Amino acid sequence: MTTPELHLRDVGRHWGERPALQRITLSLSAGERVALIGPSGGGKSTLIKLLAGSLRPTTGVIEVNGHAMHDFSWSELQRYRSQCRIVEQQSLLVPQSTVHSNVLSGLLSTWPWHKVLRAALWPIERQRVRTVLQQLGVAEHQWAKAGELSGGQMQRVAIARALIADPAILLADEPTASLDPHTARAVTRQIIEAAQARHMSLVFCTHWFDIVKRDCTRVIGLQDGRILFDLPPDQVSSSQLDQLYAGSGERI
Repeated sequence: MTTPELHLRDVGRHWGERPALQRITLSLSAGERVALIGPSGGGKSTLIKLLAGSLRPTTGVIEVNGHAMHDFSWSELQRYRSQCRIVEQQSLLVPQSTVHSNVLSGLLSTWPWHKVLRAALWPIERQRVRTVLQQLGVAEHQWAKAGELSGGQMQRVAIARALIADPAILLADEPTASLDPHTARAVTRQIIEAAQARHMSLVFCTHWFDIVKRDCTRVIGLQDGRILFDLPPDQVSSSQLDQLYAGSGERI
């Protein structure tokens, strides 16, 4: 699968009269690892949804490999979306189902109906699921009910669900927001390492700049729906971070 290159040109998104994003221009090249940081309400989640193709901009153009997304046919849009996976703030697992079934659900949209039916009747792809769970340190829970796991374990299962389809672009929308600091750091590290190992593009919304700065290629600071800075990690200064989080009390 060829990793698509994305270009956002003067993109804005409004919710009614309220602007969530304003005049965003940026590019995402294949294999980049971008940390998207900034205070809550700055537009990070909206930008993630735009990159995933699950939300259309109010103004501006999003291009995928030079082609405007708003000109895509339904099948072209679905093909693009199949190359993206999002890890949300909450794990969104089905607690009554096994870890195996929850991870396998990350493949269902790529399968023909008869394979989906077979998966509903019998636990197929056992080794494939086990391999991705092993990489995240939760393989021993493959046949446990998802609702029996801790918060950190559930979030690792959600990551496995995203990774099992080998997406070209991984979008992580503050996936550690509900976790304690120790677990949040560990999960953040695992997401970055997984993206590196698979050579996929990564956009990671996070407040844990101290963790992601070592392994990210770029840091984008988003405040009030606008890009405050877009720099290599080693060029982001403490004063810029202070300005980004000024008044929010969220800088970690």
